[in-house]
Amino acid sequence: TKEQTEFFPIYADTIDIKHPQEKVERKDGFMSHQIFLVSKGSGAIRVGGHLYTLKENDMFYLGKDVPHDYYGYDDNFQTTYLSFFGSGFDNIKKYYNLGDFEIYKNKNKGLFKSSVKNLFEVLDITHELSKLCALTFSVVIDFFDEVYKKEATPIEDVYNYIEENYSNPITLDDILSVYPFSKTKLCHDFKEKYQITVFEMLTIIRLRHARYMVKNNPHIKLKTIALSCGFNDVSYFGKMYKKVFGATPKND
Repeated sequence: TKEQTEFFPIYADTIDIKHPQEKVERKDGFMSHQIFLVSKGSGAIRVGGHLYTLKENDMFYLGKDVPHDYYGYDDNFQTTYLSFFGSGFDNIKKYYNLGDFEIYKNKNKGLFKSSVKNLFEVLDITHELSKLCALTFSVVIDFFDEVYKKEATPIEDVYNYIEENYSNPITLDDILSVYPFSKTKLCHDFKEKYQITVFEMLTIIRLRHARYMVKNNPHIKLKTIALSCGFNDVSYFGKMYKKVFGATPKND
């Protein structure tokens, strides 16, 4: 309600994680602020009197009421996006010195994509406005924190790959698709930077996502949580969960 929107700084409006992006033409802009990741394909956006080419993994921000249009070059064009509103974004704009729009290339995408997915899943199962607003704020901050970082190093690309693909089986050969060196160098460099092995990090990331589901989806079966987070063995999942968090999933 209108009264509720006075209490929190940011509210989610629309969201999708794999949206088949149709052509959009908005002479008067959109009623909310928007942040996007091109998750598949390529296209273009016209904004601020210029036409910008968009390719997979590019990210962009459109301010409220800023005229624009964007489209894909073919039917494969997909976006991951969040639109949002709220007075709290004024301070965020000042902090990041944002204009009416921004186009970002060669930036990290893993954390933003993961946080959008979390919010997308929670929207269907909770009506707690405070929780939804907190998660929306987190997604927005994750987006701008990532795009204003320096370009990721090869070993940071490995972390981003793990964060993005944690729910799937992952081998060192899979990771070499984003790391242009040998398995030996991969293992050495990763442990040097993060103080743990690649697969220890994979397990921790999976457990973090599992714990999030445990906390926010109390009625989902543990087997479902385990499988969705990349654990094929529920017993092993429970053992590692207790080892890392000090409690079983049921008692956490």
